[in-house]
Amino acid sequence: MDHTTGDIARGVHVASSAGVERPGSLYLPSGGIQSASPASEETKWILRDFLARMGYCSPDTPANATLRSEVAAEIASWNARLDPAFVKATIDTSCSIAESAYGHTPYKHQLLIAIYTAFVAYVDDLGQHNIEALGQVVRWFVARDELPDPVLKRMLLQFEDMYEYYPRFSADAINTSTLEALLGMYIECVSKDMVVVARATLYPSFLRLKTGIGTGFGLFNFIKDWRDPSDNYYLQLIPAIEQYINAINDILSFYKETLQGETDTYIHLRAAAEQKEPMTVLRELVEETLDNIRNIEVLTSTDQELADICRRHLMGYVEFHFRAKRYRLTELHVDCQVEGTPISA
Repeated sequence: MDHTTGDIARGVHVASSAGVERPGSLYLPSGGIQSASPASEETKWILRDFLARMGYCSPDTPANATLRSEVAAEIASWNARLDPAFVKATIDTSCSIAESAYGHTPYKHQLLIAIYTAFVAYVDDLGQHNIEALGQVVRWFVARDELPDPVLKRMLLQFEDMYEYYPRFSADAINTSTLEALLGMYIECVSKDMVVVARATLYPSFLRLKTGIGTGFGLFNFIKDWRDPSDNYYLQLIPAIEQYINAINDILSFYKETLQGETDTYIHLRAAAEQKEPMTVLRELVEETLDNIRNIEVLTSTDQELADICRRHLMGYVEFHFRAKRYRLTELHVDCQVEGTPISA
């Protein structure tokens, strides 16, 4: 759901079972705490301004004990001998994003999303110790080979469940974006020492769109039969939702990345390609994202139901980042504004 997502995640990226967060990781916790610097103080100001102009207000989503119990049981059933710390973090992250960002959907959909996110966490962690297996997943899927990893097999079987919960096009797109994410994670693993050169300006977005799973996490908002199947207007919003899923994660991750000296991130890759300072790219990404959110408000201005879904998802997605302690967003001391207030110009 930093990594998608994402990331969510993020996008969606995830840390290894050793607890070391991969750059761009939406999911698992990272280590040490560093002291503030002038750069981090400037970042805090930029993030506070971003949240204020967005009109952010936490939905105050409670943890769902039943959801967490069911996800824990699912992971235990994998019999994968996972590190307990990895399991605990995966359960918390998977459930938090389902609870916060998709609280407007029925419980069974939140459970599906949480388990899906747990699968993504497992696969991303796989790239830390078995790159070859990660690189083979898509080929195994296409060739219909027997997967040697039972968890991967169960993940791909979940593809079928998407058609029960979501419209056919949406299920197709969710599954396709998942395969794209597997490819993106593999590219990250094999290119981590690659230097992004000036003028390769499209490469950072190329990789981010793959790893972020923004299309899938955007379509999770619109369940099967949420309205007349012939009404496909909401599909025009998916590219915009995909943008803010990835961008908000990148923006809200930047504070802790600055403190920890992380540079293998979308913002730093884009800065290298565009020959700009990372702080400049951060400011530009903030403006791009606010413009995008403003456009979503315009596109949904005559459809209150659609506007409510988009606003609820946006607020919940931001809340998810505040619930994840590793982002250290409580240090921003954000004043909550009136929920539902459109962003200012």
